[in-house]
Amino acid sequence: MANVAEIPVVDFSAYSLDRESADPDEFQKLISDVHNAFTTIGFTYLKNHGISKTSIENVFKHSKTFFELPVEVKRKYARPSDFSSNHGYVGIEVETLNPAERPGDYKEAFNCMRFHDKVQDDVPEFLTSLHELCDKCTELTNRLLEVMGRGLNLEDPMLFVKANKLAGQAENDTTMRSLYYPPIGDDVILKPNQIRCGEHSDYGSLTLLFQDNGGGLEVKTKDGDFISATPIEGTVLVNIGDLMQRWTTDKLVSNVHRVIIPESENRQSTRQSIAYFSHPDTNFVVKCIDGSDKYPPITGGDYLRQRFEVTY
Repeated sequence: MANVAEIPVVDFSAYSLDRESADPDEFQKLISDVHNAFTTIGFTYLKNHGISKTSIENVFKHSKTFFELPVEVKRKYARPSDFSSNHGYVGIEVETLNPAERPGDYKEAFNCMRFHDKVQDDVPEFLTSLHELCDKCTELTNRLLEVMGRGLNLEDPMLFVKANKLAGQAENDTTMRSLYYPPIGDDVILKPNQIRCGEHSDYGSLTLLFQDNGGGLEVKTKDGDFISATPIEGTVLVNIGDLMQRWTTDKLVSNVHRVIIPESENRQSTRQSIAYFSHPDTNFVVKCIDGSDKYPPITGGDYLRQRFEVTY
């Protein structure tokens, strides 16, 4: 079971994508619930969010087809190593999310920048399904960003939304990422301290995560322990990123998480997840919302490039 005592489940039906506008009777409770989650552990499960199960399942299905292709085929779509783009395939151990303590992550990924529309010949439905889900995630993220702004009592509660206005275009680094954790067969020799995804916090504003039933994701508590963020049917797991914590002068919490190697009986099973990483527009200057100089101003693009240089 999910540790809901630490990671709350928030009912988003008052501002679900199924609604044209927020439910005036329930909106304030939603704002309060989201604010409480993001100022404590920095994570929450959202139920009744309005993204269809079919859209999510389509991405899982076509992703699996792509990741099961031969490595030499997947490398045709590799993410450029010169940081000129974040779009494309990332192989096993290319990323190291905890370089101080661990070797490369035992996972694969495909990063989808929404404005890249070149059809992949080998799995043509893959990119189409990613784009469809990405558009829905952008809608949901904008609603969440508004809720967050209202929870912080910002003078302009739409500030975060306005900073995200170019999502899906080349001037914004928001990325949808399909993640694949391959089976760990008896012939695989893991390196010392290697896990599927090293301890890290996310880089941007906000992350939406859809998980299969494979499990393995763990979130760090205030006490320094890791608890399981077990998938809950029908929910999306949402968490704050480092740039948002900086932006809000540490009012909202970006928390450390990881994906561990499963117990021996589950090592030969795959794990899949779909992450939507929201970032402010590339040239938007992020300044502390309280007017302080605790963190110097920085553009969304410059901040992300700094983080990529460490990861890759």
